[in-house]
Amino acid sequence: LAIATGISIPILLVIRLRSGVTSFVQDVTATLFTLLYLPMPAGFAVLLAHPDNGRARVMAFIAAVALSDTGGLIAGVLFGKHRIAPTISPKKSLEGVVGSLILAIGGAGTLYMIWLDRPFWQGAVLALITVITATCGDLIESALKRDLGVKDMGALLPGHGGILDRLDSLLLTAPFAYIFISHFVGL
Repeated sequence: LAIATGISIPILLVIRLRSGVTSFVQDVTATLFTLLYLPMPAGFAVLLAHPDNGRARVMAFIAAVALSDTGGLIAGVLFGKHRIAPTISPKKSLEGVVGSLILAIGGAGTLYMIWLDRPFWQGAVLALITVITATCGDLIESALKRDLGVKDMGALLPGHGGILDRLDSLLLTAPFAYIFISHFVGL
């Protein structure tokens, strides 16, 4: 990844330079962001899969994110009244975040015990990290969409937006999940 990025950046800068200096910094920043936003966090998900128990680590990570997203959606739809970022993501609510916490802590704590033979509290800490990072990832992706003036990041998944709409929580959570699982839990 580092080699590919190191080669791609100068090539893209030279290509962009041929178009002149108008909006150069804005275009270069967008290019660099695009080069790093997807592959860098995804690389941490790959690192999670590396050890002998990699499958269980990846499943625990994905389950924590899915539980967080599901808890947030259900609680937000049923009880959402207090908007946390109305200009970025009008439907994201404090009640949804609480729902994320409840479902993710309960589910991830339990799955951590079953899949990784670790104490409930470690899965609960992973869930807390996940709720914070997944919510931020969702808000960041919503801010990107607002800035670009698009509703969905693609039409590959009708009714669910594009691939990035499904990956936003996973992308921002992956580095933190890797650090927690690999370095603090020691798996």
